[in-house]
Amino acid sequence: MDASLSGGGRARDGALAALARIHQGAHVSAALASTRSFAGPDRALATQLVYGVLRQQRYLDAWITMWRQGPLDVTVRDILRLAFFQLGFLDRVPAYAAVHAAVEQAKVRAPGAKGLVNAVLRRGQGHPPSPESLSLGERYSHPDWIVKRWAKRYGTNLEKVLQADNEIAPIMLRVNLERATRDQVLEQLRQAGFKAMASPYLPEAIRVDGALWLEDLAAFKEGIVTVQDESGMLVNWVLDVQKDEAVIDLAVGVGGKAIHALERQRGIRLTGLDISQQRLKLYQQNLVRCGYSDRAMMVSMPAQQYAPTHEELYDRAILDAPCSGLGVLRRRVDARWGKQAERFPELRARQLALLGAARQVVVPDGVIVYSTCSTEPEETGEVVQAALEKWPDLWLEDVGPFLPHPALRSYVQQSCLVLAPGDLQMDGFFIARIRKRGDKVGKNPHRPG
Repeated sequence: MDASLSGGGRARDGALAALARIHQGAHVSAALASTRSFAGPDRALATQLVYGVLRQQRYLDAWITMWRQGPLDVTVRDILRLAFFQLGFLDRVPAYAAVHAAVEQAKVRAPGAKGLVNAVLRRGQGHPPSPESLSLGERYSHPDWIVKRWAKRYGTNLEKVLQADNEIAPIMLRVNLERATRDQVLEQLRQAGFKAMASPYLPEAIRVDGALWLEDLAAFKEGIVTVQDESGMLVNWVLDVQKDEAVIDLAVGVGGKAIHALERQRGIRLTGLDISQQRLKLYQQNLVRCGYSDRAMMVSMPAQQYAPTHEELYDRAILDAPCSGLGVLRRRVDARWGKQAERFPELRARQLALLGAARQVVVPDGVIVYSTCSTEPEETGEVVQAALEKWPDLWLEDVGPFLPHPALRSYVQQSCLVLAPGDLQMDGFFIARIRKRGDKVGKNPHRPG
């Protein structure tokens, strides 16, 4: 990834401050919030630096260790990470500028380490670690437990998947085709100077390369576009909601999939559940922005608590279940360092319980779409199989006929869509379509709305 700037002292200081906030538990976007006041180039460089350091963290630490053994203060380590990232990955940033900026940062942020920073960078400049000297986890900056797990799954494709995780993901926009054509939005983006192209796989999707500040994009402010990866958009293709149906999203989050359902079918009523007041607040804001606040209900309640008192009220259910998120590490660049294999049993139990709640709330012959931004067996196929064994009135339907492009059907395994990270340049994702057995029923007089 190139940078067009060799200056950017303000951007580097902003990046260092953002990394400190991330170490204290802040999300990347929140940590970078203070850079919103920066000029465009400085803001872009600060974002580039933070995401790059987090994405390449383990590789950068291996480079540092070649020239400095032993413990380092966290601020000093971040200064070195930022500098080595510029030396190794930003071709248009001159080496002298990166080294000088790091030394100047050390003068202010860690005065006692100024000489150490200068010495390490002078020795390490132009001498990155050779691939042969690194483990796969160091080379591709992933925890060893993930590399080991994926080696069993992906075999000879392992390095391809690890490399895909380290690529700069395009910003994906979903166009509300009820309000604008994709060509109209593409033209707006191109006139604003963005490199944008139509997705070859979904008619409502646009891929944008480079930095894009949504608050400056008229189509976003007007509710015409929403950020969502193509793999996530496929959930509503598989759901295939029909006019006048009642739909529930059992883990609505900020509403990406729920609002997509409203965009695809005007004549539905939708209920969104979540246990987080903060997520529901953002969901409400998105409903207002997109013009759907009068067509959706929000409920702050766990799905397992809601389901027993709302049995068989919904025609279709969306369950984008809480999961490990191992399919979207290229976007959530800080997440790989906090993941733990020990959490899979806990996640699996929660996912199965949520599927049970979905079964309760859908009518006989109703449809549940179960999805995760992960392809780990414990939270995908194994959860679906456990649900089918536990509840004999559920059966699995083939997602293939609902997918919008023939290329996607190559990724259907045992009737489910399984996209590894990087497949078709999309995020890793899993989608299953489950139907609840029963005679076809007419309109439910008790449905919401």
